[in-house]
Amino acid sequence: MVEHRLSSVRAGNGCEVIDDTYNSNPAGSRLALATLRQAGRNGKRMVVVTPGMVELGRRQSEENAAFAADVADVATDLVVVGHTNRAALLAGARAAARPVTSILVRDRDVAAEWVRAHLGPGDVVLYENDLPDHFA
Repeated sequence: MVEHRLSSVRAGNGCEVIDDTYNSNPAGSRLALATLRQAGRNGKRMVVVTPGMVELGRRQSEENAAFAADVADVATDLVVVGHTNRAALLAGARAAARPVTSILVRDRDVAAEWVRAHLGPGDVVLYENDLPDHFA
């Protein structure tokens, strides 16, 4: 198993954490959402924390918007990290057929604080991608 690629652990606050931070491509992101869907069948909160995907050329905005729309089909909350893909992720979330709550945070540390403060036993969080600091 590759480290930070769909690995799962129980956090100190009792929520399940799916770590897919080493992923940054559309196909892998779809697989991660399928994993979240399967893990979160108990009806509790399902959260995706992501800065989105980079290095996709002219498709970057389109792919991030599509990913956020897919997130809305699975998750209750979308935590958008940083500014690089914020507009595309929010546009995709707004265009989705099913509403998702979007939370905006400046960096991964604030995102982790939000998870610790708002999630607990039975909840599942997917950390999808982790951008280098120069993309924040």
